[in-house]
Amino acid sequence: MVTVLRTVDDVLAWAELLVGPPLRTAVGRLPEPSREVAELQLGGLDEDPPAARTRAALTLVCAGAVGGDPHDAVAGAVAVELVHHWSGLQRDLFDGDLTRLHRPTAWSVVGPHPATLGGQAMLALAFDVAATGDPTRRVPRPLRQASRATPDTAPSAPSREPVRQDRATRDRFTEQHGTPDPCADARRQSGAASVDRAGVRILGDTVQQLLHGQHTDLSTALDPVLPRHRSGNDLLRTCISAVEQRSGALFGCACALGALAGGGDPARVEQLRLFGVRLGLAVRFAEDLQGIWGDPAVTGRPAFADLRGRRRSLPVAAALAAGADELADLLHRETRLSEADLERAAKVVERSGARSWCAQQADDLLAQALVALDLAIPEPAAVAELVALARWATRHPA
Repeated sequence: MVTVLRTVDDVLAWAELLVGPPLRTAVGRLPEPSREVAELQLGGLDEDPPAARTRAALTLVCAGAVGGDPHDAVAGAVAVELVHHWSGLQRDLFDGDLTRLHRPTAWSVVGPHPATLGGQAMLALAFDVAATGDPTRRVPRPLRQASRATPDTAPSAPSREPVRQDRATRDRFTEQHGTPDPCADARRQSGAASVDRAGVRILGDTVQQLLHGQHTDLSTALDPVLPRHRSGNDLLRTCISAVEQRSGALFGCACALGALAGGGDPARVEQLRLFGVRLGLAVRFAEDLQGIWGDPAVTGRPAFADLRGRRRSLPVAAALAAGADELADLLHRETRLSEADLERAAKVVERSGARSWCAQQADDLLAQALVALDLAIPEPAAVAELVALARWATRHPA
């Protein structure tokens, strides 16, 4: 049998074809005004760059990597996309970013409080999708009818007459199968799918790591009013830890959910998760380089965006760890940084060696990711696509 290997563009287009429609349908289930916030955050899905589907592609291909059907991983890919956009909304809000990918950020349109509530709705939806395995699931019919009930048509109180049960039959069932599940009949009547506990647990652990990473970001954010006694080395270690808790965790979740949906054993699921974690770290190093030296026509953000926002990014932390006192003086000014100041700060970061160090770290982390992938013993066609996706992602960060 001849195996036809797809290009990265083919894989990303395939991921959009499988994940895009159910993602839109899932968001369409949200009530207003949460749906408006979610649609603003997701933006024009048809206009997103190919890198926007990197996580979804990883989920689908990882399902095939363990010998499973990628279609079974669509729900997991949708859940990961929803968590990614919830996290992105938070990041835009905390960093004060007004635009991303040439579009206004959601919070800049509706305000911080409605945006926060809309983000929470997306997060809840992600868990619903992960638990049911059905992004297109509608509200069960009995619940919809109950919500339209009027006082005249409301159901009468339940009868107080005792319900007769065949105790012998129930006891025999309990002896053979354990304690009956009181919710089983309701789930069967509503047609709901069984809960994917392992997938929900992976998603829950990821969200906890994302939140912890955000807390770390907030506690170490560069701000003119913060004390300057913190050493550059401490800041760099903290930044790398936060990146692992955020970008690394989300990429790891995408790969693990795919491997789980594909029927992978726990060892292979964990190995593919580690592949995603190291890849996520590599991508974040590349993203932070773009945050200073990226082309605004590509990033959709202003030139020197991270310096402009005095954001604690990996190149900035690395420069401070290298003793770039001039950069510290610029970033702790109380006045607004001019364009000349921003250009000067970027040159200081580069002269410190931080730019080249971050680029080398991205390469090293990519190599570590590929070693983890090899240890997962994936299917030959899948490993070729995952390697290509990984190399592509570090050169085209979303």
